[in-house]
Amino acid sequence: MSLADSAATAAYVRAGHPPVRAIAPLAEGVWRVEDADGRKVVVKHQPFGRLTQGTAYDLLEVERDVLGFLHRAGCPVPVVLGIDREAHCIFLQWVGDRTLDDAIQDGDRATTIQAIRGLCAIEHAFFQRADQLAPRVVPSANRAALTAAWDEAGARAHAGIEQLCRRLQRPLDAGLRSLLDAMHDWLAVRPASLGSVDYNARNAIVEPGGTRIYFLEFAKIGWDWTERRLTQYTSSMGSGRQDGRMRSLLDASAARLYAEESGRSDGARALDYHRIFFLLNSAALLCAALDGEPHALALRQHWKRPHARLRQCAAMLAQGLSTDPSATEFRSRLQFCSSPRGGTL
Repeated sequence: MSLADSAATAAYVRAGHPPVRAIAPLAEGVWRVEDADGRKVVVKHQPFGRLTQGTAYDLLEVERDVLGFLHRAGCPVPVVLGIDREAHCIFLQWVGDRTLDDAIQDGDRATTIQAIRGLCAIEHAFFQRADQLAPRVVPSANRAALTAAWDEAGARAHAGIEQLCRRLQRPLDAGLRSLLDAMHDWLAVRPASLGSVDYNARNAIVEPGGTRIYFLEFAKIGWDWTERRLTQYTSSMGSGRQDGRMRSLLDASAARLYAEESGRSDGARALDYHRIFFLLNSAALLCAALDGEPHALALRQHWKRPHARLRQCAAMLAQGLSTDPSATEFRSRLQFCSSPRGGTL
């Protein structure tokens, strides 16, 4: 048993639980513990818990409180079983080991409806508590930080489209730049919502049997757009897998369902735009890794077969989620760019 495993075990027993029978790591700083009574519990260590202790955005307290009210509101999140302030650990109901990322890589599309409905329910619950939760937003995810991060995403999207066309050996259609700017600006002025700021397909768990999805990681809350969260929850990079590839649960029917569940008439359009920016940001990072840029070298270890991923990224960009004129024109111009005459990625 490693030192980290021993610390997790000690925290679990100190919290008044029965002796540990078995312990298995699930992710960095997260373990599944099975006690002598046969109950499985998740122990999660919060490495930055000490740094935020005593603040309004105390990571342990925020996660405990947020998961508590979300569970009481009927949202798909695990039950909090307690916290250990000394060890900076939180104890959670075990809801399964299979992440949504795993399910997407396996081609399981049955989780799409649950992901959309679950996230919309969480957004609604946050909205109901916005006044109480706003003071607990982590400073790096306040409204000003979102504006800055979105501007960075816009700049990276421009780099992504330029690099993608370069690698496809096609000229960059000048109209793509103005279309990207228009979509970026339209998204920027839409109201953001409170929620988790750690959203990706590995932070959602598919219940054994595949009947429900549980959302994780609510230690840090902040402002963002639900469509951006949904895009990244339902997109899988297959990181670390030899057979990993870029996959998504989103299609036109999923976008229509989101518009219905969220009550936003422009929901499909927003989702379409956000996926374009997500894919172009991914393309920029892939190209940076392929070009050997220092800040992206680590990706080469996690994103296997980067050339194939870039082709998959280009193919996904061609798939529309809405009938929006700007998105349609963008894809029409991009189709020209991504039809190489002998060019290769």
